[in-house]
Formats: sequence, structure tokens, C-alpha cells
Amino acid sequence: MTDALTLAQFREAVDRTAAAGAARVTLHLDFSQHRAKFDAAVPQRRGILPSLARAIIRRLPGGLDAEGFLDLAGRRAMFDEGRLALLQLEDRVWTGRPGRALDSLDSEAPPQFVTPLWLFDTLTEVTSLEDHGLDDDPTRPWRHITALATAQGNDETVEVWLDDTHIRRLRLARDTTSMTLDEFGVEVDELDWTRLPSYQANAGTS
Repeated sequence: MTDALTLAQFREAVDRTAAAGAARVTLHLDFSQHRAKFDAAVPQRRGILPSLARAIIRRLPGGLDAEGFLDLAGRRAMFDEGRLALLQLEDRVWTGRPGRALDSLDSEAPPQFVTPLWLFDTLTEVTSLEDHGLDDDPTRPWRHITALATAQGNDETVEVWLDDTHIRRLRLARDTTSMTLDEFGVEVDELDWTRLPSYQANAGTS
């Protein structure tokens, strides 16, 4: 890729990435805006319940870093942060303590925060882009673009990095939420899709 990337070429890269099989991913989820919304929704009055709600809000993390898998063909994804895990099947999402069975949890649709599938799906709705050329990092010579997408009826600006073939990283412009696709073609059928993943915890005890 030497000339400026066209929208048609970008869409081809998205299609190739989706066709490459499941990918291992690393994520950073930014919860700062969610904390602000929750805080604004809690009444600023005295009493046990408002005080308890504010205490819970203060304990919410500003963000988390997690590892997981993204299966675009199967429309499923999972990640494990060590204390919090997520599993998504189509439009249903379960979150909770790693290792919990899905039938012991309530699912939500749409999810309350960004998921790996939602992040990638924004790339299928890109309407325009700006090409910034190759990054200076010699270990990661990826092309960097800024893309404007329409996601669930809202305009979303996404920073995207891609190599000669695939999408490799994307980051929301409105906060620091990001996802990097580290490895393609990984086997995910043998993973347990009936419970929240717990491989982070298992790795720490092995």
C-alpha cells in the first residue's frame, strides 16, 4: 500500500479480516464515560440507598485490560480480565465472574458497554476515511487511518491500523477503548462457550 487508501480498499481489508478466521485479541475498555453517566443518574441526596449507589459507582474501574477471542464467522466473542469476563453470542451478552455458567446469569441486549463484536462491526459501517500513511514504528509498519462510521444510528470516529492484508488495531476516538488483533486463524470451537472464560485465572495458577 503506497497510494492513499480508498474506501473500496478499506472495505476489502475488512472483508479479508472477517474471512481470516477467528482471532486472538487484546482489549482496553474505557469505562470513564459510563461512570460519569451513572454518577449523574444517582440522586445527590442523603439516605442509605443513594449512598450505597454512590459507593458502588466509585468502585467501578476507569478501564480494564483483557485478552480474548473474536470469532466473526460464528458471531461470538469472549474475554477475560481476571476479575471480570464477558461472552457474546450473536446479540446476547453475559458478564460476571470468570468461570460462571451462562445459565446462572442474565444476558443483556444490547450490552451496556463496548464488546469485541461491536467494535469490529463499526468498520462495516464506515462512510469516509482519512489516510495518515504508515506509522514510524519499524516493528509495526501498519497504515493508520481515521474512519467515520455510522454505528446504531450514531456517528462514530474510529482510529484504524492495518497491514497489507488485515485490520490489526482499532481505537474509538471518543475515549481510549481499543482492540488489537494479535493472531488469525486460531481454533475456538474447542473453547467452552457455555460459561464465562477463566483462562486468565487458570494461567495465574499454573
